[in-house]
Amino acid sequence: MSIAIITDSSAYLSPQTVARAGNIYVTPIAINWDNNTFYDMRTLQPKQFYDQLAKRKALPTTSMPSMGTITQLLDDLAEEGITDVIILPMSKGISSFTSALSVVADQTMPRVHVVDTNSTCGGMEMLVLLASRLANEGFEITDILAAITTLQHSMQIEFIVKDLNYLKRTGRISTTSQVLGNLLRVRPILAIDTQDTGIIRPIGKERTAKRAIRHIEDDLTASIKAAPKLPYAAVVFDGNAPEEKRAWLHHLKETFTDVRFSAGIIGPRVGCHTGGGVLAMAWAYDWQVLADQLISERAQLQIQI
Repeated sequence: MSIAIITDSSAYLSPQTVARAGNIYVTPIAINWDNNTFYDMRTLQPKQFYDQLAKRKALPTTSMPSMGTITQLLDDLAEEGITDVIILPMSKGISSFTSALSVVADQTMPRVHVVDTNSTCGGMEMLVLLASRLANEGFEITDILAAITTLQHSMQIEFIVKDLNYLKRTGRISTTSQVLGNLLRVRPILAIDTQDTGIIRPIGKERTAKRAIRHIEDDLTASIKAAPKLPYAAVVFDGNAPEEKRAWLHHLKETFTDVRFSAGIIGPRVGCHTGGGVLAMAWAYDWQVLADQLISERAQLQIQI
């Protein structure tokens, strides 16, 4: 059995990470802007995107990866001897890509396993890296899918935006206009419903960014206390707010010494819907520890046999 992982560009994996893994394939998301089509992280990079977003009157729109690209990639992987493919797309609550993938779900070579991630950016990164590690370690497809589910069940994604109008305009936030009106006067704290619908919803509001950040930290603390058996990891990611992210990461590493933190970004595709100035955090069980634990358990079982 040979297993490959397909994700879309909203996971924002670095080229170095993809190259090291050797079994991850990233499909780019198209961004349409002023009658031009760009491709997330290929022909449109974050700095260029956010610079132009602040200047242009016309706002960009996005479209999911081409299904023709997906089917061609699956054919290529089959020729390379890949027997199973796990597809980890952006949350079904903010993209139609997951639904569109139903057309390849019954493919027999390679067999396709589509996972509703209910996630994006740093959350998707953790799911993809766990799947990739276990596939490279030779785990069976059922074991990998079970591990992904375990990681998903522990995951939360929360973020703070400067301008809620981007999400309101694109319909990426699920709430009433009355609540939106209230949130526009403060700093809203938003979350992706990682356990069910995958939609974005407001979970709180604070008068200042500092208090909004503290709210997210309190939620991280609550998660750690509720599940003490496995350590946590978190990805802190930003949409054109690198200095704020750097300062927050420094504070988090000093405050939560048992959590493994890393940094990520919100690139053009997701930035189309959130605007600039976003700070976000995704946290879950530490996928590296989870993988190591599964590898150790398998080794112990083999010794017993």
